Amino acid sequence: MRHIPNLKDLTSSELTSILAKATEIKANKEDFRHHLDGESMAMIFQKTSTRTRVSFEVAMTELGGHGIYIDWATSNFVLSGIEHETEYLSRNVSSIMARLLYHADLQKIISGSQVPVINGCCEIFHPCQALTDVLTMRENFEGDIKSAHLVYVGVQNNVSNSLVILCDKLGINLTLATPNVDDNGESCDAYVQQTIESSSYVRHTTDAKAAVQTADFVYTDTWIDMQYFNDPNHEDEKRAKLELMMPYQINAALVKDLNCKIMHDMPIHDGFEITPDMVRDPRAVIFQQAENRLHAQKGLLWWVYEQART
Repeated sequence: MRHIPNLKDLTSSELTSILAKATEIKANKEDFRHHLDGESMAMIFQKTSTRTRVSFEVAMTELGGHGIYIDWATSNFVLSGIEHETEYLSRNVSSIMARLLYHADLQKIISGSQVPVINGCCEIFHPCQALTDVLTMRENFEGDIKSAHLVYVGVQNNVSNSLVILCDKLGINLTLATPNVDDNGESCDAYVQQTIESSSYVRHTTDAKAAVQTADFVYTDTWIDMQYFNDPNHEDEKRAKLELMMPYQINAALVKDLNCKIMHDMPIHDGFEITPDMVRDPRAVIFQQAENRLHAQKGLLWWVYEQART
C-alpha cells in the first residue's frame, strides 16, 4: 500500500502514467463510468475548499464510486486521537483524501490508516494541484512539454514546492521568481530547497521581469494563505506582505505582449497577486486549469486504486 503525502516517492514513469490516464479519462468519460463501482472515499476537510471538494467528489461519482464529506470541526477528530479516528474510518472506506492545515496531522492520518491516503493540500505540499498544472500545460503547449518554460511568480509555498518536485522529476524547466525564502517559513521543506539548488531543471531568481521574458507559462498563487486572508489578527502581516510582493504581481506591465499563457490555481484575490484584466486576458487558461482539477483527480484515483493498494 502506498500513500501520497507529496510527489517525492513517485517515479517519473508513474507520474507520466497518471497524467496520461487523466487525459484519456477526460477524452473518454463514459468508458470509465463504472471504474470505481462500490468504492468509497472519505474526504476530510480541516481547511476550507471549493475546488478540492468539488473535484474529488465529482470524480468519485463519475467513476462510479462515492465521496463522503467529513468536516473536521464537526467530527470526532477534534475530540479523539487522530490515529484512532483514522483507523476506524479506514475500516469503512477504500481510500482517504485529507485537506489539512498541518502536514503533521496528515502524517498521523497516514500512520493510522489501513487504506491509501492522498494529501489534498497542507501547508507544505499540494500534489494534486501540481499534477493539474502540468496537465493544463500539456494541453496548451505544442511539442514536447520538456521544452516548455514555466515561470512561477509570487511566494514559495505548498504549490511551488510540489511544482519543484514534479518539474524536476519530469524534466520541465521551472523558474521560481520570488523573494528570497525564510528558512523558518511554514512551507519550507529541506528536500525542495535542495532540489532548487541542485536540479538541472529548476532555478530561482528574485527578478520577475527578467524571468517572464522567456516564459511559455506565467503562474501565480495567493500571496497570503487563504485561512489568514480575512483574519483581522493578521492585518499587519498582510500589509507587510503586500508591500513586499507588488513587484511580483501579474499585470499588464509584467507580461506586456509576451506570447505566454497565464495561470492561477484559485481562489483569486483581484488586485493582489493578479489584476482583474489579466484574469480575463485572452492568454489566461485559469478556468481551464481549475476545471482540470477534476480530470487530474481522476487520473490520480485511477493510480491509487490500480497501483497504490497493491
